[in-house]
Amino acid sequence: MDFLTFIPTVTRPTRRLPLSKRLFWTAVVATVYILMTITPLYGIQRGQQQATQPGQQLLSIIFGTAYGTLAHLGIGPIVIAGILLEVFAFSGILNLDLNKREDRLKFTLLLKWAALGIAAIEATAYVLGGQFGTVTPVGGVLIIAQLLLATIIIMLLDDLMSKGWGIGSAISLIIFLGVTRQLFLSLFSWDVAVDNQDQPHVVGLIPALAAAIYDFITRGDATQLIGLINRGVVLKGQTSLTYLPDFVGLISTILLLYVLLYLEMMKVNIPVTAGQYRGIKFTIPLRFVYVSVLPIIFTTYSLLLVGQLLLPFYNPEPGTGNPVVNTIIHVIFLPHRFFHDIPALVLHYLIYVALAIAFAWVWVQLAGLSAEDQAKQFAQSQLHIPGFRQSEKIFAKILERPINALTIISGFIAGSFAALGNILGVWGSGAGLILLVEIGLQYYALVMREQIMEMYPGLKQVIGQ
Repeated sequence: MDFLTFIPTVTRPTRRLPLSKRLFWTAVVATVYILMTITPLYGIQRGQQQATQPGQQLLSIIFGTAYGTLAHLGIGPIVIAGILLEVFAFSGILNLDLNKREDRLKFTLLLKWAALGIAAIEATAYVLGGQFGTVTPVGGVLIIAQLLLATIIIMLLDDLMSKGWGIGSAISLIIFLGVTRQLFLSLFSWDVAVDNQDQPHVVGLIPALAAAIYDFITRGDATQLIGLINRGVVLKGQTSLTYLPDFVGLISTILLLYVLLYLEMMKVNIPVTAGQYRGIKFTIPLRFVYVSVLPIIFTTYSLLLVGQLLLPFYNPEPGTGNPVVNTIIHVIFLPHRFFHDIPALVLHYLIYVALAIAFAWVWVQLAGLSAEDQAKQFAQSQLHIPGFRQSEKIFAKILERPINALTIISGFIAGSFAALGNILGVWGSGAGLILLVEIGLQYYALVMREQIMEMYPGLKQVIGQ
C-alpha cells in the first residue's frame, strides 16, 4: 500500500487551534476556491464555450463547478468517489473496518486515488467530447493536467479542514459557497440576458426592480414592474422558457427555506437510562429528517446524468425527434412553471420523491444508520431503554419502527422539497436549498461546540479529546 501515499497530504497541527485561527483557515480555504472559480484554464480560447445545457447550472451548484476554470470539475470526482467507496466499505466489498485507525487511513488514500481516476476520466471525456471547443493534442493534455492538479488542490484543502486547521470539511464549504453564490447572483447580478426578440433583461432581481421603478416613475409604464412577478422568457438561441429571478421565486425560496429549517430542527426522542446509573434518565434525539443530503445528491445527480446522456437525441421542435426521449428530457429538466404542463409537473415530483426514498433507504442500510447499527452503539455505550432488558437485539427491534419511518419520511421530505423547488423556481434549486440548510446547521453546531470547548476546557477530558 506504500504507493498510495504518493499523493501529498496535510499534517495535523501539533495542538488544538483556537476558534479564531480555525475560522481564519476556513476563510483561506473559501478564498482559494473562489479564486479557482475565476482562474481560466490555459489552452481554452475565448468564444469557444458551449451554450449552457439544461441542468448544467444545477450541477454547478451541487458540485461547485465553474465552466472553463480550474474549478471546472469542482468537487464532483471527490464526492462520487467518496460515495462509491463508502458503499463498498459498508457493504463489505473493501473489507475495511472504519473503526480502526489503520483502515481509515487506507480508506482515505483509496479515496484520493479514486477521485483522481474519476477526474482523469471526466477531463478526458470533456476534451474529446469538444466541451472546450477545438483544442490541439498538446492543449488537450495541458487541460487534463490542469484539471488533475485542481482536483489535488481541492483534496489538500479538504485535508486542511478535516485535519483540524479549519472547521468542517472543504467539500461541505464548497457546496455551501455554491448555493449562497447563486442566491447572491439572483439578487444582485448586473448581467444582461437577451431574449429571442433582442430585448435585454437584467438578471438580478434588485437591479431589475430598480430599473422597473425608474421606468415607472419617468414614463408611467408599469409593464416591467408587473413583469417582475413572473419572468419567463425565451433567451436568444434557446427554444424553451427560462425563468429569471422574480418575486415568485423569491417568495418560494423564503417559504421553503423556513419550512426546511423548521423540519431540520425537529427531533424524535428515545428515552434511555445509563447502564451503570439506572436512576439517571435522559433521551437520545434522532433527527426527524433522519437523512437527506446524500439521498438528494444521489437523486439529483442520477436524473441529471440520464438527462445529459439523452440530450444528444433530444429535439425541441414539436413533432420531431424521439417522443420518449423528448418526454424524459421534458420531465427531468422541467422547462415550465406551475400549470403549463400538469402531467410533467406531477411526473417530475413523483420521480424525485420515489428516488429520494429509495436512495435514503439504501444509504441508511449501508452507512451504519440502520436500527441494528444504532442498537449496537446503544449496547456499547451501556445504555438501557426503560422497561426492556438490555439486549442488542431488543434495542434493534424497538428502534426498527421509528428509524424505518424516519428514513421514509426524510426521503419523502427531501424529494418533495427538491421537486417543489424546481417547480416553483426557487433560487439555487430545491436540492441546493436542502444542502444549504443542512450544511448551515452543521456549521452552526460546530462553531457553538468550539466556543463551548474554549469556555469550558474541562469538557475536553470529559468527551475524550
